[in-house]
Amino acid sequence: MSLETNFNEVMEALLDGYSKNTITAKQLIHSIDLTLLNEYVTVESLNQLKYSANQNQVAALCVYMQHLGQFSSQNTINLATVINFPQGTEDPADSVASIEKAIQLGVAEIDYVFPYRIYLQGQKQKALNQCQIIAQLCKEQKLVLKIILETCSFPNIETVYNASKELVELGCDFIKTSTGKIQTGASLSAAFAILSAIRDTSTCCGIKISGGIRKPQQAYNYAKLAELMLDKQINKSWFRIGTSSLLEELLKIN
Repeated sequence: MSLETNFNEVMEALLDGYSKNTITAKQLIHSIDLTLLNEYVTVESLNQLKYSANQNQVAALCVYMQHLGQFSSQNTINLATVINFPQGTEDPADSVASIEKAIQLGVAEIDYVFPYRIYLQGQKQKALNQCQIIAQLCKEQKLVLKIILETCSFPNIETVYNASKELVELGCDFIKTSTGKIQTGASLSAAFAILSAIRDTSTCCGIKISGGIRKPQQAYNYAKLAELMLDKQINKSWFRIGTSSLLEELLKIN
């Protein structure tokens, strides 16, 4: 059975009865990586982000490196930052240096952009070798590693599946759909491909959905798909949603 055919069957199952399974707004809130990835932000907006994250016990806070210092005190939420972001073209040595700096600033989680451009140009092993360097460093430093695929740049879900499978085998903690910095973000078909790779490798790798997730129904759909594919309830140890605006919408119905 092709991945496309399997995806269509899973979507039918999702629409035909599985939607009766209840996923609460609270579960989704606790799965959020509350994100503010703007170069220029005010101290007030960063303080509001910290307050919202702590008040609602989201999974993590994700900001640029230069803003990490704002969260050094009175924060009970894991800090995350982005590396090799958003283009995925940084020299691995620079990425390593950035991670080492982030550690000093209290970061616990790294969202690293996969060198997808060179991977898709045929330099697959070079791209994977660069990821291996980052994965090894994060493992040594006990950091959660989320590798961002930028799935909309891949020609089809088969290539998303193949890349995901290779990255899962490298030992990353999560595979993330998108940077959120290009027009097309997450898609159910790309999430399905990633989840298929996780399932087929029988690992404890998780998935992070990111890029355009603003409405509760979107979040529910991805969460339902993840539960259906991996046959377990969502929690932040393996399911995340990267978003800047979803929390406010979920609080309206919580």
